[in-house]
Amino acid sequence: MENPLQLADVVMAVLVFLFSLQRRIGRGGLALGSWLALAAEVSAQALATPPLPLTALFPHRDQAESQARLVGQVSNSLGQPVAGAQVHLEGLENLAQPIQTDEQGAFELNQAPAGRRLLTVWHPDYEKAEQEILLQAGLTTPVEVVLQVPLRPQPRRRLGILGVGGLDHTRLLSQRLAIEVVRLGLIPNTEKVVPLDNRRLQPILRQVGWPIYELFEWDRRKPEAVSRFFDYLGLEAIVIARVDVLTRPTSPTEVSLRSRSRLELWRFDEQGNLVAEVLAEASRNQVERGNLNADDLAQLYQIQVTQMAAEIGSRWKKNHPLASYLELAPGEAPVPPSRLDTAVELVIPTS
Repeated sequence: MENPLQLADVVMAVLVFLFSLQRRIGRGGLALGSWLALAAEVSAQALATPPLPLTALFPHRDQAESQARLVGQVSNSLGQPVAGAQVHLEGLENLAQPIQTDEQGAFELNQAPAGRRLLTVWHPDYEKAEQEILLQAGLTTPVEVVLQVPLRPQPRRRLGILGVGGLDHTRLLSQRLAIEVVRLGLIPNTEKVVPLDNRRLQPILRQVGWPIYELFEWDRRKPEAVSRFFDYLGLEAIVIARVDVLTRPTSPTEVSLRSRSRLELWRFDEQGNLVAEVLAEASRNQVERGNLNADDLAQLYQIQVTQMAAEIGSRWKKNHPLASYLELAPGEAPVPPSRLDTAVELVIPTS
Protein backbone atom coordinates (compact mmCIF):
# COMPACT_ATOMS: atom_id res chain seq x y z
CA MET A 1 0.00 0.00 0.00
CA GLU A 2 1.32 3.51 -0.89
CA ASN A 3 2.14 6.09 1.84
CA PRO A 4 -0.47 8.96 2.05
CA LEU A 5 2.19 11.56 1.27
CA GLN A 6 3.22 9.66 -1.81
CA LEU A 7 -0.47 9.48 -2.84
CA ALA A 8 -0.85 13.26 -2.51
CA ASP A 9 2.20 13.79 -4.69
CA VAL A 10 0.68 11.62 -7.33
CA VAL A 11 -2.61 13.55 -7.20
CA MET A 12 -0.78 16.88 -7.52
CA ALA A 13 1.23 15.60 -10.45
CA VAL A 14 -1.98 14.61 -12.18
CA LEU A 15 -3.47 18.07 -11.56
CA VAL A 16 -0.41 19.82 -12.97
CA PHE A 17 -0.74 17.67 -16.07
CA LEU A 18 -4.45 18.53 -16.37
CA PHE A 19 -3.75 22.23 -15.86
CA SER A 20 -1.20 22.20 -18.61
CA LEU A 21 -3.57 20.31 -20.84
CA GLN A 22 -6.36 22.78 -20.17
CA ARG A 23 -4.16 25.73 -21.11
CA ARG A 24 -3.36 24.05 -24.38
CA ILE A 25 -6.97 23.43 -25.32
CA GLY A 26 -8.10 26.80 -24.07
CA ARG A 27 -10.78 25.63 -21.70
CA GLY A 28 -12.30 27.95 -19.07
CA GLY A 29 -11.13 28.29 -15.50
CA LEU A 30 -14.35 26.89 -13.99
CA ALA A 31 -13.44 23.33 -14.95
CA LEU A 32 -9.98 23.82 -13.50
CA GLY A 33 -11.42 25.13 -10.25
CA SER A 34 -13.57 22.08 -9.95
CA TRP A 35 -10.55 19.87 -10.45
CA LEU A 36 -8.57 21.80 -7.84
CA ALA A 37 -11.38 21.44 -5.29
CA LEU A 38 -11.59 17.74 -5.95
CA ALA A 39 -7.83 17.36 -5.64
CA ALA A 40 -7.79 19.19 -2.32
CA GLU A 41 -10.52 16.97 -0.93
CA VAL A 42 -8.76 13.76 -2.11
CA SER A 43 -5.42 14.94 -0.71
CA ALA A 44 -6.98 15.75 2.65
CA GLN A 45 -8.61 12.32 2.86
CA ALA A 46 -5.37 10.62 1.87
CA LEU A 47 -3.40 12.45 4.55
CA ALA A 48 -5.99 11.66 7.20
CA THR A 49 -6.22 7.96 6.33
CA PRO A 50 -3.63 5.71 8.10
CA PRO A 51 -1.72 3.31 5.86
CA LEU A 52 -3.20 -0.17 5.54
CA PRO A 53 -0.87 -3.02 6.65
CA LEU A 54 0.13 -5.56 4.06
CA THR A 55 -1.45 -8.35 6.12
CA ALA A 56 -4.83 -6.71 5.54
CA LEU A 57 -4.42 -7.12 1.81
CA PHE A 58 -2.60 -10.53 1.99
CA PRO A 59 -3.75 -12.04 5.30
CA HIS A 60 -2.30 -15.53 4.64
CA ARG A 61 0.87 -14.73 2.75
CA ASP A 62 3.38 -14.99 5.60
CA GLN A 63 1.54 -17.94 7.09
CA ALA A 64 1.46 -19.83 3.78
CA GLU A 65 5.18 -19.23 3.26
CA SER A 66 5.93 -20.94 6.61
CA GLN A 67 3.64 -23.95 6.11
CA ALA A 68 4.42 -27.41 4.78
CA ARG A 69 2.45 -30.50 3.83
CA LEU A 70 2.93 -33.84 5.58
CA VAL A 71 1.63 -37.19 4.31
CA GLY A 72 2.24 -40.37 6.31
CA GLN A 73 1.68 -44.10 6.40
CA VAL A 74 1.44 -46.04 9.67
CA SER A 75 1.89 -49.83 9.68
CA ASN A 76 2.92 -52.52 12.14
CA SER A 77 6.04 -54.67 12.06
CA LEU A 78 4.25 -57.13 9.75
CA GLY A 79 3.60 -54.44 7.15
CA GLN A 80 -0.13 -54.26 7.91
CA PRO A 81 -1.77 -50.79 8.00
CA VAL A 82 -2.76 -49.53 11.43
CA ALA A 83 -6.12 -47.75 11.39
CA GLY A 84 -7.22 -45.37 14.14
CA ALA A 85 -3.72 -44.42 15.28
CA GLN A 86 -3.44 -41.00 16.95
CA VAL A 87 -0.98 -38.65 15.22
CA HIS A 88 0.50 -35.62 16.95
CA LEU A 89 2.90 -33.13 15.39
CA GLU A 90 4.89 -30.69 17.49
CA GLY A 91 3.51 -27.20 16.93
CA LEU A 92 -0.08 -28.33 16.39
CA GLU A 93 -1.27 -28.59 19.97
CA ASN A 94 -4.61 -26.80 19.67
CA LEU A 95 -6.39 -28.68 16.90
CA ALA A 96 -10.16 -28.87 17.11
CA GLN A 97 -10.10 -32.57 16.20
CA PRO A 98 -7.29 -35.09 16.75
CA ILE A 99 -5.52 -36.48 13.71
CA GLN A 100 -6.16 -40.19 13.10
CA THR A 101 -5.05 -42.65 10.46
CA ASP A 102 -7.70 -43.97 8.07
CA GLU A 103 -8.48 -47.61 7.27
CA GLN A 104 -5.37 -47.79 5.11
CA GLY A 105 -3.16 -46.42 7.89
CA ALA A 106 -2.68 -43.09 6.08
CA PHE A 107 -2.86 -39.52 7.38
CA GLU A 108 -2.36 -36.06 5.89
CA LEU A 109 -1.58 -32.58 7.21
CA ASN A 110 -1.93 -29.78 4.69
CA GLN A 111 -1.00 -26.89 6.99
CA ALA A 112 1.87 -28.24 9.05
CA PRO A 113 4.41 -25.82 10.52
CA ALA A 114 7.76 -25.91 8.76
CA GLY A 115 10.99 -26.81 10.53
CA ARG A 116 12.24 -29.72 12.59
CA ARG A 117 9.28 -31.25 14.40
CA LEU A 118 8.70 -34.23 16.66
CA LEU A 119 6.10 -36.63 15.24
CA THR A 120 4.36 -38.93 17.74
CA VAL A 121 2.09 -41.83 16.76
CA TRP A 122 0.17 -43.84 19.35
CA HIS A 123 -2.26 -46.76 19.28
CA PRO A 124 -3.51 -48.76 22.29
CA ASP A 125 -2.38 -52.08 20.78
CA TYR A 126 1.18 -50.94 19.98
CA GLU A 127 4.17 -49.20 21.44
CA LYS A 128 4.23 -45.42 21.02
CA ALA A 129 6.54 -44.28 18.20
CA GLU A 130 8.39 -40.96 18.07
CA GLN A 131 10.63 -39.62 15.35
CA GLU A 132 11.99 -36.25 14.32
CA ILE A 133 11.12 -35.03 10.84
CA LEU A 134 12.17 -32.02 8.78
CA LEU A 135 9.33 -30.13 7.10
CA GLN A 136 10.23 -27.63 4.39
CA ALA A 137 7.91 -24.73 3.64
CA GLY A 138 5.90 -25.15 0.48
CA LEU A 139 6.93 -28.78 0.01
CA THR A 140 5.30 -32.16 0.71
CA THR A 141 7.18 -34.46 3.07
CA PRO A 142 6.33 -38.20 3.13
CA VAL A 143 6.93 -40.23 6.28
CA GLU A 144 6.54 -43.89 7.23
CA VAL A 145 5.96 -44.96 10.82
CA VAL A 146 6.24 -48.58 12.01
CA LEU A 147 4.52 -49.49 15.27
CA GLN A 148 5.82 -52.41 17.29
CA VAL A 149 3.62 -54.82 19.21
CA PRO A 150 4.33 -54.31 22.91
CA LEU A 151 6.43 -57.13 24.30
CA ARG A 152 4.73 -58.23 27.48
CA PRO A 153 4.95 -61.60 29.21
CA GLN A 154 2.07 -63.92 28.38
CA PRO A 155 0.83 -67.06 30.14
CA ARG A 156 2.85 -70.10 29.06
CA ARG A 157 0.11 -72.23 27.56
CA ARG A 158 1.11 -72.76 23.93
CA LEU A 159 3.28 -75.17 21.98
CA GLY A 160 5.45 -73.51 19.36
CA ILE A 161 7.09 -75.06 16.32
CA LEU A 162 9.94 -73.44 14.45
CA GLY A 163 12.42 -74.41 11.74
CA VAL A 164 16.00 -73.45 12.60
CA GLY A 165 19.07 -73.60 10.38
CA GLY A 166 22.49 -72.02 10.38
CA LEU A 167 22.61 -71.53 6.58
CA ASP A 168 20.02 -70.13 4.23
CA HIS A 169 19.29 -73.44 2.50
CA THR A 170 19.16 -75.45 5.75
CA ARG A 171 16.94 -72.79 7.33
CA LEU A 172 14.49 -73.03 4.43
CA LEU A 173 14.49 -76.82 4.57
CA SER A 174 14.00 -76.72 8.34
CA GLN A 175 11.02 -74.43 7.87
CA ARG A 176 9.73 -76.89 5.27
CA LEU A 177 10.00 -79.68 7.85
CA ALA A 178 8.02 -77.58 10.35
CA ILE A 179 5.32 -76.99 7.73
CA GLU A 180 5.11 -80.70 6.91
CA VAL A 181 4.88 -81.63 10.57
CA VAL A 182 1.77 -79.45 10.90
CA ARG A 183 0.33 -80.35 7.50
CA LEU A 184 0.59 -84.09 8.13
CA GLY A 185 -0.96 -83.72 11.58
CA LEU A 186 2.09 -84.70 13.64
CA ILE A 187 1.40 -81.47 15.47
CA PRO A 188 -2.22 -80.53 14.76
CA ASN A 189 -2.84 -76.87 14.05
CA THR A 190 -5.02 -76.30 17.11
CA GLU A 191 -5.52 -73.24 19.30
CA LYS A 192 -2.63 -74.38 21.50
CA VAL A 193 -0.13 -74.62 18.63
CA VAL A 194 1.76 -71.59 17.34
CA PRO A 195 3.67 -72.08 14.04
CA LEU A 196 6.49 -69.53 14.13
CA ASP A 197 8.45 -67.80 11.40
CA ASN A 198 11.82 -66.40 12.47
CA ARG A 199 11.46 -63.56 9.95
CA ARG A 200 8.63 -62.19 12.10
CA LEU A 201 10.29 -62.74 15.44
CA GLN A 202 12.89 -60.01 15.09
CA PRO A 203 11.42 -57.64 17.73
CA ILE A 204 11.49 -60.47 20.28
CA LEU A 205 14.97 -61.58 19.27
CA ARG A 206 16.25 -58.02 19.71
CA GLN A 207 14.85 -58.04 23.23
CA VAL A 208 16.29 -61.48 23.95
CA GLY A 209 19.67 -60.52 22.51
CA TRP A 210 20.36 -63.57 20.32
CA PRO A 211 19.64 -64.63 16.73
CA ILE A 212 17.32 -67.59 16.51
CA TYR A 213 19.98 -70.10 15.46
CA GLU A 214 22.23 -69.26 18.43
CA LEU A 215 19.30 -69.02 20.83
CA PHE A 216 18.47 -72.69 20.24
CA GLU A 217 22.03 -73.92 19.79
CA TRP A 218 22.12 -77.49 21.06
CA ASP A 219 25.62 -77.48 22.55
CA ARG A 220 25.50 -73.97 24.05
CA ARG A 221 22.15 -73.54 25.73
CA LYS A 222 21.01 -70.19 27.09
CA PRO A 223 18.30 -70.78 29.73
CA GLU A 224 17.68 -67.14 30.62
CA ALA A 225 17.33 -66.00 27.02
CA VAL A 226 15.11 -68.98 26.11
CA SER A 227 12.95 -68.26 29.18
CA ARG A 228 12.37 -64.66 28.01
CA PHE A 229 11.57 -65.97 24.53
CA PHE A 230 8.97 -68.32 26.04
CA ASP A 231 7.48 -65.50 28.13
CA TYR A 232 7.03 -63.10 25.21
CA LEU A 233 5.30 -65.77 23.10
CA GLY A 234 3.44 -67.53 25.90
CA LEU A 235 5.12 -70.87 25.16
CA GLU A 236 4.98 -73.89 27.41
CA ALA A 237 7.42 -75.67 25.10
CA ILE A 238 8.71 -75.46 21.54
CA VAL A 239 9.48 -78.03 18.87
CA ILE A 240 12.63 -77.16 16.92
CA ALA A 241 12.87 -78.65 13.42
CA ARG A 242 16.33 -79.04 11.92
CA VAL A 243 17.53 -80.35 8.57
CA ASP A 244 21.16 -80.91 7.57
CA VAL A 245 22.16 -81.80 4.03
CA LEU A 246 25.32 -83.01 2.32
CA THR A 247 25.78 -83.03 -1.46
CA ARG A 248 28.82 -85.00 -2.59
CA PRO A 249 29.87 -86.41 -5.99
CA THR A 250 30.22 -90.18 -6.04
CA SER A 251 31.47 -90.49 -9.62
CA PRO A 252 32.11 -88.24 -12.61
CA THR A 253 28.44 -88.57 -13.58
CA GLU A 254 26.65 -89.04 -10.26
CA VAL A 255 26.10 -87.14 -7.03
CA SER A 256 24.93 -88.27 -3.59
CA LEU A 257 22.18 -86.32 -1.80
CA ARG A 258 22.11 -86.98 1.95
CA SER A 259 19.77 -85.31 4.40
CA ARG A 260 18.99 -85.76 8.07
CA SER A 261 15.94 -84.38 9.87
CA ARG A 262 15.53 -83.99 13.59
CA LEU A 263 12.70 -82.78 15.82
CA GLU A 264 13.68 -81.50 19.27
CA LEU A 265 11.51 -80.54 22.24
CA TRP A 266 12.70 -77.60 24.34
CA ARG A 267 10.95 -77.01 27.68
CA PHE A 268 11.49 -76.10 31.32
CA ASP A 269 11.00 -78.72 34.00
CA GLU A 270 9.31 -78.18 37.36
CA GLN A 271 12.57 -76.94 38.88
CA GLY A 272 12.95 -74.31 36.15
CA ASN A 273 15.78 -76.09 34.35
CA LEU A 274 15.96 -75.92 30.56
CA VAL A 275 15.56 -79.38 29.05
CA ALA A 276 16.13 -80.23 25.38
CA GLU A 277 15.46 -83.71 24.05
CA VAL A 278 15.35 -85.36 20.64
CA LEU A 279 11.82 -86.41 19.70
CA ALA A 280 12.59 -88.09 16.38
CA GLU A 281 15.19 -88.39 13.65
CA ALA A 282 15.08 -89.58 10.05
CA SER A 283 17.50 -89.58 7.15
CA ARG A 284 17.57 -90.02 3.40
CA ASN A 285 20.31 -90.84 0.88
CA GLN A 286 19.88 -91.00 -2.87
CA VAL A 287 22.14 -90.89 -5.91
CA GLU A 288 21.27 -88.68 -8.86
CA ARG A 289 22.91 -87.55 -12.07
CA GLY A 290 25.79 -85.19 -11.58
CA ASN A 291 24.58 -82.28 -13.74
CA LEU A 292 21.83 -81.08 -11.37
CA ASN A 293 21.39 -77.35 -11.01
CA ALA A 294 20.49 -75.50 -7.80
CA ASP A 295 16.74 -75.66 -8.46
CA ASP A 296 16.87 -79.41 -9.03
CA LEU A 297 18.79 -79.95 -5.80
CA ALA A 298 16.37 -77.78 -3.81
CA GLN A 299 13.35 -79.69 -5.09
CA LEU A 300 14.92 -83.09 -4.42
CA TYR A 301 15.81 -82.12 -0.86
CA GLN A 302 12.29 -80.80 -0.27
CA ILE A 303 10.94 -84.17 -1.37
CA GLN A 304 13.27 -85.89 1.09
CA VAL A 305 12.06 -83.61 3.88
CA THR A 306 8.44 -84.51 3.13
CA GLN A 307 9.31 -88.21 3.13
CA MET A 308 11.11 -87.92 6.45
CA ALA A 309 8.16 -86.08 8.04
CA ALA A 310 5.83 -88.84 6.85
CA GLU A 311 8.15 -91.47 8.31
CA ILE A 312 8.18 -89.76 11.69
CA GLY A 313 4.40 -89.46 11.58
CA SER A 314 4.00 -93.19 11.06
CA ARG A 315 6.05 -93.83 14.20
CA TRP A 316 3.99 -91.40 16.27
CA LYS A 317 0.64 -92.99 15.48
CA LYS A 318 0.93 -95.45 18.34
CA ASN A 319 2.66 -93.24 20.90
CA HIS A 320 2.59 -89.50 20.33
CA PRO A 321 5.28 -87.77 22.43
CA LEU A 322 3.45 -84.41 22.43
CA ALA A 323 -0.04 -85.55 23.41
CA SER A 324 0.07 -83.70 26.72
CA TYR A 325 0.77 -80.39 24.98
CA LEU A 326 -1.90 -80.61 22.29
CA GLU A 327 -5.15 -81.04 24.18
CA LEU A 328 -6.84 -78.92 26.79
CA ALA A 329 -7.10 -80.50 30.20
CA PRO A 330 -10.61 -81.13 31.58
CA GLY A 331 -12.01 -77.80 32.70
CA GLU A 332 -9.12 -75.84 31.18
CA ALA A 333 -10.17 -72.57 29.55
CA PRO A 334 -9.37 -72.08 25.85
CA VAL A 335 -6.03 -70.50 25.14
CA PRO A 336 -6.45 -66.80 24.26
CA PRO A 337 -4.97 -65.70 20.94
CA SER A 338 -1.39 -64.50 21.05
CA ARG A 339 -0.80 -60.75 20.92
CA LEU A 340 1.93 -61.41 18.37
CA ASP A 341 0.87 -62.34 14.85
CA THR A 342 3.38 -65.11 14.28
CA ALA A 343 1.19 -67.76 12.65
CA VAL A 344 2.01 -67.68 8.97
CA GLU A 345 2.07 -69.90 5.93
CA LEU A 346 5.68 -70.28 4.90
CA VAL A 347 6.46 -70.39 1.20
CA ILE A 348 9.73 -72.14 0.45
CA PRO A 349 11.33 -70.85 -2.78
CA THR A 350 12.51 -73.36 -5.31
CA SER A 351 15.96 -71.82 -5.61
